Amino acid sequence: MTIRRATPDDVGRLSVTAMRAFVDDPVMRWLYPDDEMYLAPGGSVFWQAMHGWIRNDEVWCTEDGTALAVWLLPGRPEHVADPDADVHRPPSPELEQRFGLIGAAMAAHTPPELHWYLQLLATHPDWQRQGLGAELMRLQFARKADEGLPCYLETESPENVAYYRGHGFDVRSEWDVDPDGVLGRPGPHMWGMLRPVQ
Repeated sequence: MTIRRATPDDVGRLSVTAMRAFVDDPVMRWLYPDDEMYLAPGGSVFWQAMHGWIRNDEVWCTEDGTALAVWLLPGRPEHVADPDADVHRPPSPELEQRFGLIGAAMAAHTPPELHWYLQLLATHPDWQRQGLGAELMRLQFARKADEGLPCYLETESPENVAYYRGHGFDVRSEWDVDPDGVLGRPGPHMWGMLRPVQ
């Protein structure tokens, strides 16, 4: 299996992979409950973010783009904006509110110590359970351990908690996003997980 750093030429296929992988994800479907928007052609729901992630130079993928891992550098710099990537429809006020609520909740639980952040790990459903995600993580864990830094992520299902525990992460905190349903329905339950240097 070839794993490489993603390039701007990969935005389209990696966006499709992410969209398909997260079609039932509690966070993504709370943010984008409307199928027409979430399932828009070409994985466009991920285009804007994918452009920024790739420009930060820490997206790793299989050669065919069926699996990817998005890492954010220690200190979590902002996405590097792509002035030519005006490909995402303007967000609605409700979507902005949802992003604001989830962003604040995640920020409140972010570990204070310097760490690498696993923003997203995705495998296209047709290629899941073949160890692609595990291999994407394994290669980067060795690199991050050499730097003496832990890794952190958030997840939204008990199954994922068990999966990441199997790869050295442990639950650091958990919380509910918008439990009172201010925006119509309660948000997801989330777990923050930290993998110490090993």
